[in-house]
Amino acid sequence: MSSRAHRLIKGAVLNFARSPGDIRTTVGNIISRGKLVQDLVANQPNPVFSNTVALLAKFENDQGADSSVVTFLQNVSADKSVRDASSEAEQQLGAFRIESLMREDVYKSVRAVFDNKAEMTALEPEDRLLVEKMEEEYRRNGLALSAENRDKLGHIRKRLSELGIMFSRSTNENDGRILFTRQELGGLPADYFDGRTTEVVDGVEKFVVTTKYPDLVPVMQLAKREQTRRQLLATEESRCPENIALLQEAIGLRVEAARLLGYTTHAEFVLEQNMAKAPQAVLEFEHDLRNKLD
Repeated sequence: MSSRAHRLIKGAVLNFARSPGDIRTTVGNIISRGKLVQDLVANQPNPVFSNTVALLAKFENDQGADSSVVTFLQNVSADKSVRDASSEAEQQLGAFRIESLMREDVYKSVRAVFDNKAEMTALEPEDRLLVEKMEEEYRRNGLALSAENRDKLGHIRKRLSELGIMFSRSTNENDGRILFTRQELGGLPADYFDGRTTEVVDGVEKFVVTTKYPDLVPVMQLAKREQTRRQLLATEESRCPENIALLQEAIGLRVEAARLLGYTTHAEFVLEQNMAKAPQAVLEFEHDLRNKLD
């Protein structure tokens, strides 16, 4: 393959060959460009769609591929230093997004476009919807709150982002393991046992089975013994007990954030943007479905 052809192919697909240094550079560039765009929008003397909402949307679109790649690598890279850099990247980008959605000066420019009836009427339906959704996103992130409550909400959102990353890191890095005899793994093909680690327990040789997908899926699909499948599933679902505390803290913070924004529960806050619109509609749907199934 010629070098020119290689360059064309490389430029046409996502590049997942990122070193920790590449990841840090990419994150730095994204944040720097984002701040420049936001400053430009915030300082517009006459905010209109083209110099405000369109600029913010274009930045969001342009950086989407890079940010997705550098944060995805924590889930798939065989190199721990890359996984760690990717996890750090997600935390940095998450914090930057929260900081961005708390910028009152940017929101004022977006709001100026939203409140300009002549401008909104002249826009194409798709562009008008973009303005409405962008204004709603800023408002749902606390820009209509007092400065004190905005600050509280910002701290809550940052902590929730940190908790999410810690939860994912724990799940990705810590696999459960359980021991089974050959008989308990009846139904698995011979190649499942090739090279598999064994341990001797009370004079009985047992095979080590982890909760990694290459171990987990074949057992759940092919093992003949129900007890074997049940035990492996229990091991999978009970791993990472340290995540319980993270979940409990996150639940409390979600409720606190929702109430700051004027909602009773986190469910009310989330469902407002969904088809159901309110928790009561979801409950009615579930009750109706249950009655029909009965």
